[in-house]
Amino acid sequence: MNILDNISSMYIIDAKKFPSKEEEIKALQDFSTIDVPTEFIEIIQLASDIEINVSDQMYIRIWGASGCIEMNKAYEVQKYLPNSIGIADDEGGGALIYLQDKDGFGVYYTRFADLDIEEAVKIAPSLTELLVNNVGVNTLLDI
Repeated sequence: MNILDNISSMYIIDAKKFPSKEEEIKALQDFSTIDVPTEFIEIIQLASDIEINVSDQMYIRIWGASGCIEMNKAYEVQKYLPNSIGIADDEGGGALIYLQDKDGFGVYYTRFADLDIEEAVKIAPSLTELLVNNVGVNTLLDI
């Protein structure tokens, strides 16, 4: 199943760039302190810097492999949130991060200015659940 082809009607892809190259994906996997979920690899093999309009209320921008490395380094994500990898932003200072927390592994939202495990809010168990099945979309919109 191609996640982007099965995206919920709550989302509209407004822009996207070329897919991440295999060497970029390998570099991301080597950089990451966690196993990068297969669903994310599959998405960035289709496109990168995917700008997704969420019910005309906000945007999510899913980075490509190189963007993930760049943003995680720039904000020192792993320093503040060990065992995580930032994968997207909301174009307003917030980040979507794969993270293991007391609530389990999943996609969490937090602000770049406050990368703290106590501030991270679990949105969905996976990016697929968020984008295809709308799990957590209301939580995301309410933040």
